[in-house]
Amino acid sequence: MAEREPGTRLRLLGDAAAEFKIDCNIPIRRYFRSGQEMIKMAEVYHNEGSLEAAYILYMKYMTLFVEKLKAHRDFSQVLPAEKKRVKGVVKDVMGKTEVLKLTLKSRFEEEHKVWLKEEQVRRWEEQREQARRDEEMKEAERRKMEEVASIERDRQVALWHQAQLDKEDRESRGVGPPALSGVGEIQDYTPSRGADRVVYDPNKYSDTASAPSQANEGLPSYDSVVGPSVSPPPSYDRTAPSYDRTAKPAPNITAPSISALSISAPTPSTSTSAPTPAFDRSAKPIISAPTGLRTVMVPGDLSEAFLAVAKSNSDRGVETLGTLGGHLANNKFIVSHLLIPRQEGKSDSCTMEGLEDVWDVHDKENIIFLGWVHTHPAYSVFLSSVDMHNQYEWQHMLPEALAIVCSIKDGVVGNLRLTPAGMSEVGGCSLTNFHPHSKEPPLWEEASHVEVDWSQKVVLKDLR
Repeated sequence: MAEREPGTRLRLLGDAAAEFKIDCNIPIRRYFRSGQEMIKMAEVYHNEGSLEAAYILYMKYMTLFVEKLKAHRDFSQVLPAEKKRVKGVVKDVMGKTEVLKLTLKSRFEEEHKVWLKEEQVRRWEEQREQARRDEEMKEAERRKMEEVASIERDRQVALWHQAQLDKEDRESRGVGPPALSGVGEIQDYTPSRGADRVVYDPNKYSDTASAPSQANEGLPSYDSVVGPSVSPPPSYDRTAPSYDRTAKPAPNITAPSISALSISAPTPSTSTSAPTPAFDRSAKPIISAPTGLRTVMVPGDLSEAFLAVAKSNSDRGVETLGTLGGHLANNKFIVSHLLIPRQEGKSDSCTMEGLEDVWDVHDKENIIFLGWVHTHPAYSVFLSSVDMHNQYEWQHMLPEALAIVCSIKDGVVGNLRLTPAGMSEVGGCSLTNFHPHSKEPPLWEEASHVEVDWSQKVVLKDLR
């Protein structure tokens, strides 16, 4: 990010703070409570030195209460005293945000200056490296040209020596030079003009091909030309050979073998056609992508403590519900409290009645809401339509919020959350109680941002 201008970086932080929407189906009281938890998290980030995260949360708080929350249909029902309190908090947050803005701007300017210097050095190093590569290429090309020229010189010398050897061989045998040009040294050759030369007479020849006459008395003999010391040439069959013009001649050049090229090739199949590879088109690739969520640390004894409290209800087939509280530290959420509020449980649902009591404990313990947990005495681990609507409200406020489900029937515990498709579909659904939802794509999933800390013990508070 240091390559960006400081003003651009601040604007991007402001844009990140404004990337949320108000859902009028969520009680406005939840937004006021979420605003308080934003302030708590912003203070943690500020104290830990994560100024950008603190700046985003402060900006988000101001955007929520100055601009967006006024569009909620229940905003007019908020008590004047509550609005006045929030207005005072907004004023205080605005002052902190301005100080943070100046600090961040100064830091961004310094980081940008350092980046410019590093970029200048990087470009200079890149240009120097490019120049070095160009010089190496030129040197390699020059050496290649010299090598080609050297080979050509050697070839010319070899040809000259061969021509000399051929000349000496011909002279030793008394044979005239071959009809070649441009190779070696060619001596002058003048045909004889003696009386024994036969004069060409066109009347002696016909248009039809015929074998040469046996009367060669007028021509010099072979021994008289070459000499008796040279072996006579082999006799040749003068009959013209016949050729099949439809047949393609086989190539004379022998290709190098595969082993000579050091290439290992598979043995060809005896079948005339290669088999077509088979693919399972119904299989989908497994793609792993980072969730971008902050880690939630859960105490190792959380499930055991909750199941012990819920046992009396579970034995009767009644669901039990609890809430998870904790704090933010080093960009991780630490679950520290398990609260059991007043509630009304049934065999297939559980309704919380004492949410205000939970908020009171959160204020006293200085903790924030991190999720909820409930039992399924007769069902497996999943989220029903009622569960998904409950989870939507919490996850809309905090994307890392958990929905832990304990199946008494199967003895299994699952850490669940809504998928993006689930957030979209449930957020646009106005139905209540149990009702059908889409099966594909999945609306809920196993949460991948949860880690268990077996060294920590949960603080249990039963508020019933």
